Amino acid sequence: MVTIDDLRTVETLADLPESELTWLAERFQERQVAAGAVYYRQGDAAETMDILLAGKLQLARRDDGQEIATLTIEAGELGGRLPFSRMTSHGVSAIALEDSRIAELPVRHFDGMQMEAPKLLERLVNQMIDRTRENTQLGAQREKLVSLGTMAAGLAHELNNPASAARRTAQTLVARLQRFDELSSRLLKEAMFGDHAGPGDPFQPITDALRHEGTDRDLLDQADHEDSLADWLEAQQVDNPWEVAGTLVASGLSREVLEPLSERLVPRYVPDFLAWLQTDLEMRVLASELLESTSRMSELVGAMKAYSYLDQATDRALTDLHEGLRNTLTILQHKIRRKGLTVEKDFEEIPKVPAYGGELNQVWTNLIDNAIAAAAEGGRLWLRTHVDTSAEMVVVEVHDDGPGVPESVRSRIFEPFFTTRGVGEGTGMGLDIANRIVTRRHSGTITLSSRPGDTCFSVRLPLA
Repeated sequence: MVTIDDLRTVETLADLPESELTWLAERFQERQVAAGAVYYRQGDAAETMDILLAGKLQLARRDDGQEIATLTIEAGELGGRLPFSRMTSHGVSAIALEDSRIAELPVRHFDGMQMEAPKLLERLVNQMIDRTRENTQLGAQREKLVSLGTMAAGLAHELNNPASAARRTAQTLVARLQRFDELSSRLLKEAMFGDHAGPGDPFQPITDALRHEGTDRDLLDQADHEDSLADWLEAQQVDNPWEVAGTLVASGLSREVLEPLSERLVPRYVPDFLAWLQTDLEMRVLASELLESTSRMSELVGAMKAYSYLDQATDRALTDLHEGLRNTLTILQHKIRRKGLTVEKDFEEIPKVPAYGGELNQVWTNLIDNAIAAAAEGGRLWLRTHVDTSAEMVVVEVHDDGPGVPESVRSRIFEPFFTTRGVGEGTGMGLDIANRIVTRRHSGTITLSSRPGDTCFSVRLPLA
């Protein structure tokens, strides 16, 4: 039996006139659905307006023989067929996640609602309009994601082959330069060192010195080494001695290494040897930069492919949240570097969770992008994950050290089109979309806590 008190627990009905609530209570029918049972199936006739009084329902759409979870219905929400709706059958199935108690109003009472419950009827019409608008927005958002995924798939495919080829070429170039130096040492040993060649590799002092990074020195110490080496190079009649000295010292060489080695050389070869050494080191630096750049390209292509979940099914699947967070950080690395931020990751061991990986990556993108925008110049942002075993939830936290969100606007932070950024800097849709994906698509929660120096968005996702 459905009572007036039951109806007052529903926000949409709570402040209706007593007469309307009495009329509704007399016509609502109660339905009990045990956890795990199907309330209705996709394609069943829609013959009632439903109110979930207690429990939780999972809506799922059958596509290509698979059940794909869509939204979660919480206690107090209305569903089913609404007055003036053209809906005749259910487009999804509803499965009880918990023991659920449902109030059903048969469609035969819709006509009487115009006379007996006009205030409720007005609200239901507005709710149907809002539902249609929300479904349209979600549909448009999904279409954009599909288009973005298609574009990213083509881009990743086109970039992957040349990026991989360039990386392999750069790796080969680094190896060939090393081999070239070894052969040069053998060929030039007798000619350049003459009677001072001796056994072994006479260039070994240079090789040993190159194992020490020149950047390990502080700036003042490095400047002193450059001054000393430049003076000596000038005495050896080397062209552009200051430029040559900078290259050599940056590579770990110094006058203390080169002067004793040069004393063993045939004198006429000393200037050419020092110029050759600078050129050799510059080629090594260029090859290393090329290898680093092509490796970065391959890393970005791989991250984009994993981020977009290309070539993978779009159904809910066991998802590695850490992988999604790392890929998102890679995608946003240019913004992080531009602002000089330090990123800290406090990742505990967590299990994979059933999720729509591509949609969750959109959540991480919105939250981390907001954190980057809010963080202080040269500041930091940190990510933390852990398992709340008591609630059987995985928790992902995104923190920044910015000034915080004012108390006066925190209640509106997830509203569509609301933004704390300046004009033209934000659409106000990012957190609204993130909230819908977490709560409606994954039955999770997303909350904000904020104080100066630590603003945190906390996402909680069910393990099951």
